[in-house]
Amino acid sequence: MMNSLKLLVVLFPFIVFAQQRELRGRVLAGEVPLHDVYIINATSGQETKTVYGSFSISAQPGDKLVVYSPKINTRKFILHEDAFSDTPYIITVNLTPQELEEVVIDKYQGVDEVTLGLVPADQKQYTYAERQYKAGAGFKAYHLAYILVGGMPLDPLINAMTGRAKMLKSQLETGKKEQLIALAEELYPTDKMVNDLHIPEEYAQGFLFYAVEDESLALALKEGNEKQVTFLMLKLSEEYLASMQVNE
Repeated sequence: MMNSLKLLVVLFPFIVFAQQRELRGRVLAGEVPLHDVYIINATSGQETKTVYGSFSISAQPGDKLVVYSPKINTRKFILHEDAFSDTPYIITVNLTPQELEEVVIDKYQGVDEVTLGLVPADQKQYTYAERQYKAGAGFKAYHLAYILVGGMPLDPLINAMTGRAKMLKSQLETGKKEQLIALAEELYPTDKMVNDLHIPEEYAQGFLFYAVEDESLALALKEGNEKQVTFLMLKLSEEYLASMQVNE
């Protein structure tokens, strides 16, 4: 009897490990795959991060899963058996709301900032995120000199103290990436990515997020160089597909 108990104690970790299965899934906000979101198995203590929406983690029915990121509302739930039969297992989340800080005039029927006389016709037009960042994101040492004349600009100082400058810069970079993705989608809609680049339809949006990170492609998109875009999209699609095979 004692020997049987000792054998059970020795084999118990292996029995538990054998019950673990691989859960493959995707984290989406609407139809957009999310990158760098934590997937935590709170039962086993294992964790991983999404790669442009996709993830895999060891789990079993009954485990408690936590989906976490500062940019989403945290989700906690118990895994059921159907999570392992649906491949990939789709987890939908809600993005954390961002407070709007100014009213933006939409261009409608020829009415915009220029026609209203708010800005000169030849003045460079900035996006909302660019205006926010330029208004007070960067604190410089020379701003302190304004204290002597009572004209110290408060925005840069407050932003430097609170860390809001980093948030504004992050929003600016996100806005630029969204513009690049929109340009890429005009030249490569989903059906073209599937047919010409052999990207699986469910990974098409994730591939766009991956592709616009390439500086050469970003420059080609901005310049409207379709020939260079075609060459780079083919090259990047091969890299992306290879990375998917490695992750699998």
